[in-house]
Order: sequence, then C-alpha cells, then structure tokens
Amino acid sequence: MKNALRGKMLALVLVGATALGWTTSSTSVHAQDSGAAATFNPADLMPEIPALEAWRNSPHADLSKEAFRHWDEEEDKLIPETCAKCHSTTGYLEFLGADGSEPGVVSKQEIDPEHASGIACMACHNTVAQNMTSVIFPSGDEAEVFTSDIRCMTCHGGRASTVQVNDKMEELGNPESDSVAADLAFINIHYRPAAATRFGGEVRGGYEYDGMEYAGYYFHDRDSQTCNDCHSPHSLEVKVESCTDCHDEVDAANAETMRLVRSSKADYDANGDTSEGIHAEIAALHGQLYDAISSYADAVLGQPVIFRGTNYPYFFNDTNGNGEADDDEVAFPNRYQSWSPRLLKAAYNYNFISKDPGGYTHNPYYQLQLAYDSIADLAEGGSGVEVMGERPDE
Repeated sequence: MKNALRGKMLALVLVGATALGWTTSSTSVHAQDSGAAATFNPADLMPEIPALEAWRNSPHADLSKEAFRHWDEEEDKLIPETCAKCHSTTGYLEFLGADGSEPGVVSKQEIDPEHASGIACMACHNTVAQNMTSVIFPSGDEAEVFTSDIRCMTCHGGRASTVQVNDKMEELGNPESDSVAADLAFINIHYRPAAATRFGGEVRGGYEYDGMEYAGYYFHDRDSQTCNDCHSPHSLEVKVESCTDCHDEVDAANAETMRLVRSSKADYDANGDTSEGIHAEIAALHGQLYDAISSYADAVLGQPVIFRGTNYPYFFNDTNGNGEADDDEVAFPNRYQSWSPRLLKAAYNYNFISKDPGGYTHNPYYQLQLAYDSIADLAEGGSGVEVMGERPDE
C-alpha cells in the first residue's frame, strides 16, 4: 500500500513536470531549456513525515521483538483476535472501528508480523483515535480522558484486574483460602500496565483486598500529567531532562537517577532510611512480598515456587528446592499449578508490580499498598513473614 501510494504521488509529480516543460528519466527530471542547470529527484517532493525516524527506532516498530514475533511458531503465523488489538495496526484500527467495523470488537485474525508494520502511524493518527474520550479497563471501570495519551491507555491498561481474580474464585465455588484448588491457574495482568497503575484504585488493576482503601489516580504535577509529558510518543524514550526542573537529584544523562526521587518521608519498608528514593522503598517491599510468597508456598502448601519475569507464566515449581529460578526449571511444562486462593492473589500483585517497572513514577503509593496488603494477607495464612513499615494512606 505504501509503495502504491508513493507510485501514485510520483506519477503526479511527473505529469506536472511534463506540463512545465521538463523531460524525465527513470531517476530524475531535467529542464529542457539548455541554459537551466536544475536537476531534481521527484522523491524530493514527497511529504516529510514528522518523527518518522524516532518511530522507526522505537519498540513499536521493532518487528524482532517478542510482541510481534510471538506467533512465529504457529502454523498460520497470524495474530489471534484476542491479541490483535494491541499487537497489530490493523487490529487496533478494527477495535476502534476506524475501518468501518463495529467499535470495541476484533473479530478476525490479523496479518502475520513478518508482513506487518508494527504499531504504525495510522494506528494513533486517525480521526477516531483522536476523538476518543474514555477508556474502559478490564475491571469494567471507565475513565474519562480528554488528552491525547488516551491512545496509549487503550493498550496499556492490562488484561486483568481484581474483578477477573474474584470472578475465577466464584466460578470455582470460592475454595478455602489455604487449600490448593485443582482448577485454579495463574492470572496475568499482562505487559506494561502503566495506565492501570496510574489510575490505581479507580480502575482496580491490582488485586485489591476487601476492606482496604487504595490510592486512586496519581497526580504528579500540572506539567507532568500525560504519558506524552514524560515519554516521547514516537520513540517512547523517557524525557529525563524534564525531571531536572524540579528534582535536583536527577541527572538528565542518567535515567537511573530518577529512582532517587521521593516526596514522602514515611518509612514504608521499615529499614530506617527515609532519604532513599521511593523506588527503593517499593523494591524492598516487593522483595519482602517474594519472600512471603516463597515461604507460604513451601510451609503452607508444601510446594516451593520460583519466579522469573521473562518466562511465561512466570511462576514455576522449584524442583531442586534451591530457591533459585534455574534455566531448566523456567519452562511452561514446569509451571506452578499448586495455587491456593490466598497465594494466587499475592502472586498476581507481585507480577503486577513487576510488569510496570516505571510504577514508582506512575503511582508509587498504589504499588506500595498492593505489596503491603499482600504480605499481610500471606502472614495471616501462615507465611511467617510479617509486614513491616507504614502503609501509605495517599
């Protein structure tokens, strides 16, 4: 299609050139007037596409990535309907209804990634996408959004929530909290659920425990409210330099220094250090949650578990009992299947936090609350790992 369009535009250029008294060759156009020295390539008249190079070098255009190569081993190599919305341009357009189809539905498989364009310009730059005003998250909660980053949220809101976890428990007859439920399988939030983190308790992307209150939409500041305020919408790179206006500890040349920022002086991880960045507080509680998961699985359920975030479905049997996710253990056939309801809820939150490494800027208090409550619930079930520190009330 791209070549066809280019060909049509080139034809128009050549027709116009002939009308102006120019002669053409296969590669250039020359003035018939022997006194004229001008020579130009018709391609030079093609419109320049803004930010094209930034997009070409972005993950959205990198067809070597797992996000586009996942179906290579399938017989038809097509992207299935359940994935096409966010893993292909045509699927996203179909979901929007921008192709004339019913909005909110992807009813057909999409072209294999080898012949596709990743997430191309037209996915976001079309009339329907530019006029969206709300996003429905997996929980069914709808968020009104009147800024351009609504186009990001459509695919970065996750694929599960408190609702899906509770629905599964109800489907299984609400099994006893600390008994292995034979038909209970891990529930995955999916990759990079930044919007779900950002809206927090308003859209319930994490597993939220009954009776607890959770931080809602995280207001950073008036100049850093949209995805595009902090990320290039085309390269996806973080605009670290913009952070330096308010945060002296941030070095524009080193994105890692963003982790040093914090605004609260509460000691969430109970290590006595309230000067460390909020990222360190989250990392510590996240680590404590993993300890609690490991201890509970071993002591209460009698089936040790390990985690590796790069290998689906992330949780596996610790077959040699060494507490390490060894390469020969992190394969799908060895996936962890000894889930109790209590363990699955905590594991869901552990994975939720893992899947959004930028959560410390998107909504740090929501991530801390999820970790804190998961540790406390596992302790109630006999993990032996007590929750420490202060629970955020933001």
